Amino acid sequence: MQLWPPFISLIVTAISVCLMGNMVRPSISGFPSLRRCVLDGLLSGVQFGGWLALSGAPVLAACLTMALSACLIIGSNIKLSILGEPMLFCDVVAARSFLQNPKFYLFSIPVPGRIALVGGMIALPLLLAVCFSLNPLPHLAGFACLIACVIALRAIPAARWAPVPDMPRDIDRLGLPGSLFLYWRRWRDELASLPETVTVPPVMGHPARDIVIVVQCESFAMPADLFAGRSAPIPLPDLPGLKRAQGMASDWGTLNVSGFGAYTMRTEYGVLFGQEEDALGFRAYDPFLSANRDVALSLPAIMGQAGYECVFAHPHDLQFYGRSRLMPACGFTRIIGEDAFTHTPRPDMPYIEDTALARQIGQLVSKSTKPTFIYAVTMENHGPWPAPSPDGPKTALAHYLRHLRNSDRMLGDLMDTLAASGRSGLLVFFGDHRPSIPGMVTPNDARGTPYVVIPFDAQGRDRQPRSQAEALTPAQLHHLILRDSVSQAGTCIP
Repeated sequence: MQLWPPFISLIVTAISVCLMGNMVRPSISGFPSLRRCVLDGLLSGVQFGGWLALSGAPVLAACLTMALSACLIIGSNIKLSILGEPMLFCDVVAARSFLQNPKFYLFSIPVPGRIALVGGMIALPLLLAVCFSLNPLPHLAGFACLIACVIALRAIPAARWAPVPDMPRDIDRLGLPGSLFLYWRRWRDELASLPETVTVPPVMGHPARDIVIVVQCESFAMPADLFAGRSAPIPLPDLPGLKRAQGMASDWGTLNVSGFGAYTMRTEYGVLFGQEEDALGFRAYDPFLSANRDVALSLPAIMGQAGYECVFAHPHDLQFYGRSRLMPACGFTRIIGEDAFTHTPRPDMPYIEDTALARQIGQLVSKSTKPTFIYAVTMENHGPWPAPSPDGPKTALAHYLRHLRNSDRMLGDLMDTLAASGRSGLLVFFGDHRPSIPGMVTPNDARGTPYVVIPFDAQGRDRQPRSQAEALTPAQLHHLILRDSVSQAGTCIP
């Protein structure tokens, strides 16, 4: 009879979690599928069993399981409204990033949510201590429930239930917790099937330019594109630097990025490694998690073999996305981080200015004595932007546009630097994603950002200006950079 309370609590918990799943967005239609019920039940059983094994209190285990499930749903819905995507299995990695840079994430959590989060973290150990049972049977029952549900979950054919990544569809079919679990399994299985490192033929080419500069500009987008089909609440700035660059560019147009307001690493991976997202399978959600296997495909690996000195510059914490380890592994022989810049954060300029990064690049160009490839990731225009009441969203937009003008000024400065250098060069500039400004700029299907590719000869003149825009993926931009940077490479360029 002592096992009845845990059993009844488990059944009530599983049913409650399944019903709560109907609150997940995108909206779930119809009655829960059998697969969703199975996954919700087993994943609830894992949580419930773990809490019960720890506390020996069935009611507390049920309450904690339902509370965490509700937090997952609320968090996913908030993320969908801000970034246009529900919670993903790879977002677990953001827990570490949250501790490193909490301001990147706290703005998205409403004040009541922050209070509840802090209150829950304080209350959890107190509840576990107060409700702890000395009776060993509930603990054993919880452990048995945990093991049984884990075994059952391992038996689910993940490849058949989730054959391809399609999160909006699978949330409906499998539920949010089930999709997260099966996608993690599919990602792990795909990773296990890949070689530890990708090998490519030796690069037989040589540098076609003295200087190649690639700038990945944070949240850089055309202001008019952010308000397509509707009027902007404040005047939108012209971008003279971008307009001038498009008039000089051999290639320019729209970069078809997949992320909105975040997921910089997807665009960065595509440009650095040249792999299309649809070829990455479940790795596409966060390709940096497994990018160490692809280092031989990267721009610095290839251009380094061709004879370039390769420099990576990013005026921020290089631990973010694991760049401190990944970039040297890719072949960057010099890494420039935030410690190379002097900057005092202030509310209107929390990050290092783009023009300061442009000056740092200019110094690298002036001091270079051999062909040099510089890949720079800007930081000035990173959100969230200050949004004080009473007109918060409009104020945030004004801050964004002010930083955007500075990014445009950076582009002009870099064009002047290469034109005055007296050497042949190539300048590639692109936005990593559009900004998310709640109340002003929200997710939709249009996510493109501008890119320009500007060649310079030794006299500072542009070559082969292109009159029409062309849409590219980040991976296609990677191959375009190689085409214009490495000569006589033939088929040896991957």
